[in-house]
Amino acid sequence: MCGRYCIAASPGEMAEHYKVTVPKTCLPRYNIAPSELIPVVVPDGLTKKIRIGQFGFSSGLKTRIINARVESVLEKPLFKSQLRSGRCLVPASGYYEWKTSEGKKEPWYIYLPELPIISFAGLIRKVRESYEIVILTTSAAMPVWEVHPRMPLVLSRLGEEEYLAGKSPEDLNSPDSTCYRMHKVSTRVNKTGEEGPDLILPVIINKAQRTLDMI
Repeated sequence: MCGRYCIAASPGEMAEHYKVTVPKTCLPRYNIAPSELIPVVVPDGLTKKIRIGQFGFSSGLKTRIINARVESVLEKPLFKSQLRSGRCLVPASGYYEWKTSEGKKEPWYIYLPELPIISFAGLIRKVRESYEIVILTTSAAMPVWEVHPRMPLVLSRLGEEEYLAGKSPEDLNSPDSTCYRMHKVSTRVNKTGEEGPDLILPVIINKAQRTLDMI
């Protein structure tokens, strides 16, 4: 599941990465949660553009749905049509996941240190005059699996183009799983509304930073 994530890039950095015009209101965010407005990148003829929508499908549903499993996305009527005509890229810098340890849930920040901007594969649908977005998820590979068995479908630069061009989500180019890094972060991130770059900083455990290599 991917329910919280971070996009630390500035509008200019996003514009450079995706070759699109990015509104100045798309400022860095460090604790994006369901129901909030998020920027996504959608095809626009031979180019791309930014569209703003709400994180999660909710219109006409009893509960908000924020993720769609890659393995079954074609089997779900709610997602099938969006996979044909509503693909989008969700810009991110990393995401949060919670690991159960000694009966308590600890928040961890998972990211690719060599890639300041990454893209999650997403689906977007229009609801009246607004938009709703879900993030595709896939099985997590080691070592990310040590924190959670699911993760967002992260795309490489080639994978971004493949996805928007209509390639099957299960056949997309993605970063090597061994490139991921993660560290435990403050429980402040548990509370929606908390913001700031300090949220993605590692907490100190026994005077040493606990990182991926220490799991």
